[in-house]
Amino acid sequence: MPVQAKGAVFSAEVVPSIGGQTGFADMRAAYDALDDARKERVEQLQAHHSLHYSQSKLGHQTKKADGEYSGYGLHDGPVPLRPLVKIHPETGRKSLLIGRHAHAIPGMALADSDRFLQELIDFACQRPRIYHHDWSAGDAVL
Repeated sequence: MPVQAKGAVFSAEVVPSIGGQTGFADMRAAYDALDDARKERVEQLQAHHSLHYSQSKLGHQTKKADGEYSGYGLHDGPVPLRPLVKIHPETGRKSLLIGRHAHAIPGMALADSDRFLQELIDFACQRPRIYHHDWSAGDAVL
């Protein structure tokens, strides 16, 4: 299974004159804001996480005619199954592990899984848990 990133740095060299914002959501705060029943449920679930899945939903062809992946991402092996709640190894703090790559919760019908994950995303991506960055050339966001 591929290793998850511990962080990311986004930077801008050239920015568009219109648009181009990047949105971020605090998944620790989102987990904290869940009611106890939802926390208990989500802590027991896992989902598959795949860049190929999210790109195909946007209409990108992720596989060539011969069935081989067409270069999205570095990992073309089996799709990883990850918990929906990630626990920080040093602090023990919990956060939601969801997003556009998450899909197909085992034991749920695909439509139910899609609906449940979208409900979590919609909940997580609300004020005050979101930040949108308006870029200027030279900016960096960690």
